[in-house]
Amino acid sequence: MGKETKEMKMGLGRIRKVLKDRGFKNSFKSVIVAGSNGKSQTAVFLEQMFLKAGIRTGCYISPHLIGIGERLRINGRSVSDSLYYSLMRKLKKEQMTYFEYLTAAAFLYFEAKGVSWVVAEVGLGGRLDATNILKNSVSVITNICREHTEWLGNTEEEIAREKAGIIKKGNTVVTAARGAALTVIRKIAKERNAKLIIPHPGENHYDTDFMNENYSLAASAFEAAGYETGRGFYPGGFLPSRFEKRRIKGMTVIIDGGHTMEACRHVIKEIRKFKKPRVCLFYALKDKKIEEMLRMLGGSCEFKRVICSSFPHERGMKPDEIEKRIPLSAEGAFTVADSIYGGFKEALHQSPATLLCFGSLAGSAYLKRKIIKFAKGGARC
Repeated sequence: MGKETKEMKMGLGRIRKVLKDRGFKNSFKSVIVAGSNGKSQTAVFLEQMFLKAGIRTGCYISPHLIGIGERLRINGRSVSDSLYYSLMRKLKKEQMTYFEYLTAAAFLYFEAKGVSWVVAEVGLGGRLDATNILKNSVSVITNICREHTEWLGNTEEEIAREKAGIIKKGNTVVTAARGAALTVIRKIAKERNAKLIIPHPGENHYDTDFMNENYSLAASAFEAAGYETGRGFYPGGFLPSRFEKRRIKGMTVIIDGGHTMEACRHVIKEIRKFKKPRVCLFYALKDKKIEEMLRMLGGSCEFKRVICSSFPHERGMKPDEIEKRIPLSAEGAFTVADSIYGGFKEALHQSPATLLCFGSLAGSAYLKRKIIKFAKGGARC
């Protein structure tokens, strides 16, 4: 979320005025998807269900991995980067944040194209996120964990309260949240006379538990929108870097862009299904829960080695900074590499049957290309 967080200014006033001045009428129905993990995949599953029913659908997700056009989809197809930039240029005189430009341009485009339903993924939080300008009839809150505490609050309850801000009076909310977070969501739903649905995953139709949970959330939201989930239809449209698996020279390479504690728990649970020896290549941004995730990865006993690598990014860390954040109780389980090349070289030296590439930027196109190139030959690129 580079530019989005760099100039973060929460609030709906700016985008509300811009859309009003341009005659935006919110002519389509909508579902807003918030939560800590699985938002994008849940949104795409739901989009696929609308399309299967023959409904003209817009989908707005973030972040993008390769090109900005990935964020804006009409009937399952991303627009070109050049088109998206041209839509944003029409708003260049307005005083908004980068994410508000993205969001306003997308919503105006959806209305111009006459879509019937829009599935919109929240950028951060919910209550004050630009997407919350929509008059959504269905709210999805995938799950809640401690993240972005500088903006959303320090506890799961505070974070849940922010994300539950997408719940409108009289609508339906679908969530897989648990514990204290669910208690907060339940209370807010009751206050707003909103129906609460907690889906229970049935049969496993996908390889991972979290993908099955994404499907259950999408199916429940689709039904809440007034449609029946077709039996036997289990959508594809899998997004890259969501536990993405590749076979390279007899080795299983898994690329996952998760960066929260909950994502880390899911990854550790799923990695047990893959052959040993396993090595984890961990990339992290300095504002994430690095100590906690490293303690979890190192203490899981699932990996022969956990290799932490620095990378070029404004919120990246130098090797000495990484070393300071490795839990003292687990130092022996970790190696710190001074570059992406060094990290891959060390990972391949361990001769793993399974290589997990996990962390804040593991989903980026930049890192993904290097993962594939290094795993195939180990040559510098």
